[in-house]
Amino acid sequence: MGTFAALGIEALALAHLRRAAGGRLARAALADFRSALRLGGPSMLLLIVSGVWLATAYWHWQGVWMRMGLLGLVAVGVVGGVMTGRAVRRLGPDLSEPRFDAVLREVDPSLRRSFLIRTALLATVVYLMTVKPL
Repeated sequence: MGTFAALGIEALALAHLRRAAGGRLARAALADFRSALRLGGPSMLLLIVSGVWLATAYWHWQGVWMRMGLLGLVAVGVVGGVMTGRAVRRLGPDLSEPRFDAVLREVDPSLRRSFLIRTALLATVVYLMTVKPL
């Protein structure tokens, strides 16, 4: 739940960032990204720890769906760290510069792409955990 709540906060941050006309509004959107990270990071860690414990104690890693689910969660973290992290760090110093709009146009597609990839990966992991097809 916390991971999907963090995605919701990030969706709002993306919407705020796209509407930002200047540095003050963009700083508020970046603060929303940080809030999503503060919620999403611990939630993802708790999700992985509890999943590994259940896979070990209850399922004994008997099923490909567990390994695929864990791989999907790791991929979510990597995509978030690499794509979103880089884009937010790149945007941070340019908030007060006159080239803010140009930087935002470069960074915005990367942020949206990262959000969509992570949302699809998390939906796939939820599918694997509920249906257990493999």
